[in-house]
Amino acid sequence: MSEEKQTGHISRREFLKDAGLIVGGATIGSIALVNACSDKTVTVPAGTTTVTVPGSGGSSSSDVITLNINDREYKVQVKPYWPLSFVLRDKLGLFGTKVGCEYGQCASCTVLQDGMPVLSCLVLAVEAEGKKYTTVEGLASAGNLSQLQQKWYDNEAFQCGYCTPGFLVAATALLASNSRPSLDDVREAFSGHICSCYNFKLYIENTVGGV
Repeated sequence: MSEEKQTGHISRREFLKDAGLIVGGATIGSIALVNACSDKTVTVPAGTTTVTVPGSGGSSSSDVITLNINDREYKVQVKPYWPLSFVLRDKLGLFGTKVGCEYGQCASCTVLQDGMPVLSCLVLAVEAEGKKYTTVEGLASAGNLSQLQQKWYDNEAFQCGYCTPGFLVAATALLASNSRPSLDDVREAFSGHICSCYNFKLYIENTVGGV
């Protein structure tokens, strides 16, 4: 038995895998967690893919919209000014989408909109009806990582893992349109995606002579 198991601690690899930073977790359990933190009921109707998630309620300025996320329909009561990133995380329990700057500068919140990468912090939820969205949770199939996700995990292509979902979604879109991208293609696809860990590492190396 490894020392990690004997001491009751887990490695970073195990934490990232179990915490769902790569796969995420659009499960009934995550919906239940949202429900437990709310004064409203989250209903998962039997025999349907529609999940009804009421918002705060009691306000005439709220709208009930239908969102198609990862090939599943969600009816959500939202405020006109709520960004899609907020609804994904705080209303639908899809915590795989990360929120960093909230100004469209870091790309941590990248999702696919009709197959194209967009920054969900800059998309209003009320504008998202009629479109199909894929979050990092939707990249997996039947509980199995996509080939790209598995390669990312096997090669430890992350540090803290916070930016990983955005990179994975962008990479998925790139490979869908170009199965043999050049290095310049990859650079262009990842432009705007910020890994704070790596940028901080470069800063240390360039200012204090390395770590």
